[in-house]
Amino acid sequence: MTSDYNTKPRAYKSRLPRPESQPVQSRQPNRFDFVVELYRSIRGILKQRTVDPKVTKRAMAFRGKNAVVTGGAGGIGLQVARQLLVAGAGKVAIIDIQDNLEEFVKLRAAHPTQSVMIIKMDVANKKGVEATYEEIKKTFGSIDIVVNVAGIFNDKDVQRTLLVNLGGIINSSLSALQYMSKEHGGNGGIVVNMSSVVGLDPMFIIPVYGATKAGIISFTRCLGNDKFYQRSGIRFATVCPGATMTDMFTNFTEKIIFPETSDETYKILDRLSKQSATDVARCILNVLEKEKNGAVYVIEGKRIIPIDMKPYWTGKEPAL
Repeated sequence: MTSDYNTKPRAYKSRLPRPESQPVQSRQPNRFDFVVELYRSIRGILKQRTVDPKVTKRAMAFRGKNAVVTGGAGGIGLQVARQLLVAGAGKVAIIDIQDNLEEFVKLRAAHPTQSVMIIKMDVANKKGVEATYEEIKKTFGSIDIVVNVAGIFNDKDVQRTLLVNLGGIINSSLSALQYMSKEHGGNGGIVVNMSSVVGLDPMFIIPVYGATKAGIISFTRCLGNDKFYQRSGIRFATVCPGATMTDMFTNFTEKIIFPETSDETYKILDRLSKQSATDVARCILNVLEKEKNGAVYVIEGKRIIPIDMKPYWTGKEPAL
């Protein structure tokens, strides 16, 4: 038995080319064609915007802004600089003691219409950092955003860890104030300082590093007071990333001050939930967008989690 599908004849339109003796007649576009084309254009624009509405919102938040990123030669700092440029920042200055020429070339090539300024400077050098900010101000005209990422891990070198991690944050923040504060003719802005979750929850294997990160939280919260904001126009926020895959994990156990804990240290590192530098950088841009003065955030698993820093001392004098 065969089906009707195979037995019934079907009529097919000819697919043969039109004979040359019957050329296609040209037709002048009419009003209907114009309306169709306009509709397609509008639909394309709307489709592009609905693909990722955050991109449009972020571009509006950062377009034309001038930013400074310390520790921007690699790791989280480099990703922050990249994300700021993608978001539309007009000018970005990277301060770092390290060189990363290959990445800097890529950064400039990817954003030819934006300015990328590279300054080799040790953030532990107070006078050098002050001179660097003066140079940035002269070149950029103004500074709107500062993200302080520069930091090291080497608990065996206590002095260097203190000078870079805590001293570097203080040097950069206070130098930025001289050019961002409305009291000094600036436009205000926002400063985000990077601490760590070990600045909130102590980890016994890294006491020196943890102490510097706890200090960053306290320092930044002091400047994130609303009374200070009313005078300066500058907001301050702290971010505390969890374990992040950067070069800081290289030769980790060689930098701890208690070598007898090496075995336990490896076990702890293996159990940690780790995230990428790119994810942390994206979260930092979210914090910049929020502009919440004095806020402290944990960055974990591509999320920013606000921390309620409750007061414990009841003997403070009444607020002025």
